[in-house]
Amino acid sequence: MKKFQVLIFGASTTHGNWDEQGGWANRIRLYVIKKIFDNPSKLHGHVFNLGVPGDLTSDLLKRIEPEIKARLFYPETIILISAGTNDSKINFSDKKTLISDEQFKDNVNKIIKIAKNFSDKVMFVGYTPVDEKRTNPWYDVAYLNERIKKFDNIVKSVCKENAIPFLDLYSVFGSEDYLKYIYDGLHPNSSGHEKMFDLVKPYIDKFLE
Repeated sequence: MKKFQVLIFGASTTHGNWDEQGGWANRIRLYVIKKIFDNPSKLHGHVFNLGVPGDLTSDLLKRIEPEIKARLFYPETIILISAGTNDSKINFSDKKTLISDEQFKDNVNKIIKIAKNFSDKVMFVGYTPVDEKRTNPWYDVAYLNERIKKFDNIVKSVCKENAIPFLDLYSVFGSEDYLKYIYDGLHPNSSGHEKMFDLVKPYIDKFLE
């Protein structure tokens, strides 16, 4: 029997904001639960949504190790990470950035290395584009696609250096009329979360083979 836990780290989109089904991560949780119920003699495990709205990579860096250690119930651990969109925001008034590119890259690298200390099944879920008509400004900050894409590429390169899968959501969403997948300018709507789930699901299936 395969005994495992799935840990999903991120911010508000991972938490499930603006989706009546609890977001893409909760959809993964329900999908895995069904697989367990359908194969009770082969699979047993838990799925934890560890998305915290507003989290920066610096916040995740502080909590990822204790969060993992508190949930090591079974031999195998699958870790999904989606963090960094909040790091990309800039102050609207003076256009100052929240974090340098170099510090962001260092944070992501450290997060991935911590995750790899506990699992050989680690994946990073990339970012989705925003509707700048509604995110510039977003209260007293701004989310801009150019900067989100830049950070997305940084994460992609760090994942390559660390030999872990990177799910390029930005390219997939950007190749379509992505505005139909956005709820409030920043977060995906239910259709967006469903699309994210469909893209993440094959990785989960591969991990659970």
